[in-house]
Amino acid sequence: MRDTGSALRRLIARAGAAPGAPRPAPPALPGAGGVAESRLPGAGADSTPSEAGGAAEPKESCELCAAPLDAPHRHLLDLAARELRCACRPCSVLFAEPREAPSTAEGGGGRYRLVPDRRWLLDGFDLDDATWAELGIPVRMAFLFHDTAAGRTVLFYPSPGGPVESPLEPSLWRRLEEANPVLRRLTPDVEALLVNRTGDAAEHWIVPVDDCYRLVGLLRTHWKGLAGGPRVWDAVGGFFTELRQGSATVTPAGHPTHIRGGTR
Repeated sequence: MRDTGSALRRLIARAGAAPGAPRPAPPALPGAGGVAESRLPGAGADSTPSEAGGAAEPKESCELCAAPLDAPHRHLLDLAARELRCACRPCSVLFAEPREAPSTAEGGGGRYRLVPDRRWLLDGFDLDDATWAELGIPVRMAFLFHDTAAGRTVLFYPSPGGPVESPLEPSLWRRLEEANPVLRRLTPDVEALLVNRTGDAAEHWIVPVDDCYRLVGLLRTHWKGLAGGPRVWDAVGGFFTELRQGSATVTPAGHPTHIRGGTR
């Protein structure tokens, strides 16, 4: 998936600006596929010069050592600033989980956390319509992750103005964990449960949190008018198609079924 480093940093900084403090949801727009109204600050503001026919984007550099970056590359979450940092391969290894690099897992003094690269499509995930309605959000997409600064699981949904936090009852999350034990394997802060219920879809993934902010970036970049326009929905459809192709399929208990693509 295309890297959007600067946009990712802005989006996650906004999402984590006040950990644990729910932000009010913007009004839903009937008939717009469940995505919030586009009359929000910055809607469509993340178009790059290359997309507008101008000069190409400058090549990104590692934000730890300044080495040139290839695409794709890994991200680190700066836990203090609540921002994503682009990282080259040598720097990302310093912050790998113990299973990847046992001797260097504590790099950075605990300031940074490496965003994982696993993507799991959850086959048979237990989230019925009644439970979904309890979330009380005005859209058909959402992502949830454990925020260690807030000390709880948080719920966001994408909008043309950026990620919007909505209150999540802890008891509801506990019920989801009990019905789907794989959720207990989410890496705090950097992995999310991503839900897609647009159109006829009923899909659930465990994904790196930067995937969620890429999805938000698509809405910000491509949204036009009141209903978003066909371009944004083509982009969202392409995002989920690519996600399916690059995900391993597992059960809600975390057991593999079959592999789609090469992601573990």
